[in-house]
Amino acid sequence: MSGCLGWGGQAQPRTRTWSAGAKLIVVCVLALLMNIPGLFVQGLVTDRMTRAAEAAARIGGPATPVTVDAYQSVNRSLKYVLLFEGLVFLTYFTFEVTSRKRVHPAQYVLVGVAQIIFYLLLLSLSEKVGFDVGFLLAGAATVGLLSINAEWVFASWKLGLRAFAVFCPLYGLIYVLLRLKDWALLVGAVASFGAVAAAMYLTREIDWYGTLAGSDGRREAENS
Repeated sequence: MSGCLGWGGQAQPRTRTWSAGAKLIVVCVLALLMNIPGLFVQGLVTDRMTRAAEAAARIGGPATPVTVDAYQSVNRSLKYVLLFEGLVFLTYFTFEVTSRKRVHPAQYVLVGVAQIIFYLLLLSLSEKVGFDVGFLLAGAATVGLLSINAEWVFASWKLGLRAFAVFCPLYGLIYVLLRLKDWALLVGAVASFGAVAAAMYLTREIDWYGTLAGSDGRREAENS
């Protein structure tokens, strides 16, 4: 059958299902694609840094160290955009496969857009209140949004709290990486290894060839 019978005996389209393995590949591709807007934000940072230097030169003095540090810190943070996009997407994917609640690729895109906007908030706030306070405000807003979104998407306040517990240290890690400088690569590599190891453990019993469908999808499949 091409579909299920609905009201009035009319055929309804069958809900599309994904295998867990195929969905993971889609999520990885989306994470890579979301790196493209990050390049535009990086160009914006460079442009504003150049303008600040030119403005300082016109008034006969160098750009203030605070302004220079803010732009440089935002620019360094953008180098980790793919890493942290991937970790946030991996968190959502882990919730998806363990909760049996399907997440549409468009919802992953919205999560990625929220992370890109984090960098725009960070840049704009850093110009006004400095990088440290700007990061605190932008990070708190983004973590709150991603956590609330997790509650909306998975219809579970427990998963919303788990997302908050994951994303707080994650964004804290971004800040630490920017301040460590000489140790940033090592800390980032170790943290990424730990995140992937945790994902492997949490998904160790997943049937990667099996369909990734929620209760509605399973019910429709049974009634077809």
